[in-house]
Amino acid sequence: MNIFNIFRRGVGKESDVYDYSEEEADKVESFISEHFGHFDSVFHEFASDEIHIDICIIPPTNERNFITLVTMGMGAKKMNVPSDMKDQPRSRAELLICLPPDWPLSKDSLEEGKWYWPIYLLKKLARLPFGENSWIGYGHSIEFGEPFDESTQQKGAMLVNPQFADSNQCSLTKRKVINFYQIIPLYKEEMDFKMEHDAEELLKFFTKEDMIVNPIRKSVQTQK
Repeated sequence: MNIFNIFRRGVGKESDVYDYSEEEADKVESFISEHFGHFDSVFHEFASDEIHIDICIIPPTNERNFITLVTMGMGAKKMNVPSDMKDQPRSRAELLICLPPDWPLSKDSLEEGKWYWPIYLLKKLARLPFGENSWIGYGHSIEFGEPFDESTQQKGAMLVNPQFADSNQCSLTKRKVINFYQIIPLYKEEMDFKMEHDAEELLKFFTKEDMIVNPIRKSVQTQK
């Protein structure tokens, strides 16, 4: 299991992977700070293949009492969107996930799967479209064969627009737009409901608190 140390952005980037230019990185960083919250540190990825993914760490505030982790680097490479969507700004994305305010993020804590799995999920989904030569976007769901960790029975994830921000699109140029999507971990029965209906129908059962990672939250499908 990979572990990341905390560094400021911009150190040790490999030259043979997709990455933002310095100007683009500044724009993405400014967008994250303005719409999701200020951050001073990141989990820096030491070894990268194809894309370089850092994770910005946004601490809790009085208004947003949760930690927000946001990828930075996924959007440097275009995803392979369907041909009938080529003219729509959906080919680039970054991902985020919200954690409880007391979620441990020290190096020692992240040696344990029960604390590390949300970071694993972020990085796994950020690389998924490139490994599959496909794309991910709003409403998409991904089911894993096993729970993310023995501390939870959640084994799937759904992408939605960030539930606490007023914008999820960062325009680098007129044709280069980065879409930010929030990851919601799901139980098997929630995944099944979403596949039978759609993301909008499933979201009707969620409160804002349900969208913050909770390994032992009750399934919204058992509360109907």
